[in-house]
Amino acid sequence: MNLTISKEQSYIPEFNGNRKLPATDQIVVKYRTPTTAIKNRCKPRNEAKAITDKAGNVSHMEITLDTDDVQVLNSLLISISGCSYDDGEGHETQIRSARDLIDAPVAFEPLLKEIVKEFNKALQEELDEKNSE
Repeated sequence: MNLTISKEQSYIPEFNGNRKLPATDQIVVKYRTPTTAIKNRCKPRNEAKAITDKAGNVSHMEITLDTDDVQVLNSLLISISGCSYDDGEGHETQIRSARDLIDAPVAFEPLLKEIVKEFNKALQEELDEKNSE
């Protein structure tokens, strides 16, 4: 069996009304199609925490999934186009990479979270019919 799978994909974030803009003005994120190695490196980690009462007895356990957003971005992000900000002193700064996005002002955190959410969905996907021939 021979499968045809693209090595990279594109995503147009909803951030700040981006999808309503003309295509030439939109932020476009290009990312690697996840591999098994990337999936294993980026999968959420279970964290168990014992909750104790005043006497020190365990009353219950809390289990959470912890993901490393920076790891996910660094592993999958190829490039970002159409994204920049002005520092108020006339200097425009382009956001083109994972490092640029991580170092951007906090106003871009919703964009970072949205991209990571999309990447996490891609990491959980199984092969579907659109990727096979």
